[in-house]
Amino acid sequence: MALLEVNDLVSGYGSLEVLHGISLNVDEGEIVSVLGANGAGKTTFLRAVSGVLDTWSGSVRLAGNDLAGMSVERRAAAGLGHLPEGRGVFQNLTVRENLDLGTVLRRDGAAAVNADRERLLGIFPDLAEKIRDGASSLSGGQQQMLALARAMLTRPKLLMIDELSFGLAPFLVDELFNLVTDLRDEGNTFLLIEQNAQVLDISDRTYVFQTGNNDISGPSAELRQSHDLVRSYLGT
Repeated sequence: MALLEVNDLVSGYGSLEVLHGISLNVDEGEIVSVLGANGAGKTTFLRAVSGVLDTWSGSVRLAGNDLAGMSVERRAAAGLGHLPEGRGVFQNLTVRENLDLGTVLRRDGAAAVNADRERLLGIFPDLAEKIRDGASSLSGGQQQMLALARAMLTRPKLLMIDELSFGLAPFLVDELFNLVTDLRDEGNTFLLIEQNAQVLDISDRTYVFQTGNNDISGPSAELRQSHDLVRSYLGT
């Protein structure tokens, strides 16, 4: 059974329909990517799945449970994590304080929280070195790492990430994608929304969005070989 099942999802803004029946699934332990150009509906899709936007028709299920009518907070409590575009780091707080914000809803005790924090700092050594520094002192790539580590501290069943690579140099994109792969190897599950076709190198399967539809999908390794196809749908 898929961890996330989205069937014929229709949603949008006001009277404007943006998603025209999107269907996809994510299995536990996978990295699934969604590729598409600006305006393809990628961010709208994440907002609808996470409950920020209403579902006009269709269904969203997480671990077999229908999310219809559930608020953003209830979906998050059910294990649906959403890291939106933009780093969302609190510049006036330290790295440690930013990380602590990812633990405020945890109810599994201080020992488990501390263990998770130390494990993640081992995966993100740049953050460990700057744990007492202000978040404003971090580079753009380090701030993205901080946002990712904070999201992982919520212990999501599935973490959806919108444009992890946005605005970063290629070597930083490589580093962040490698970190996601390391976290997947620990048993975590990800849905990555990207314009950057480099995500094909780390994802198991990919869906390609074009103007609110996802007619093309398949194993990322196969789509990686279809350069003309991917370029045409990315508008590049």
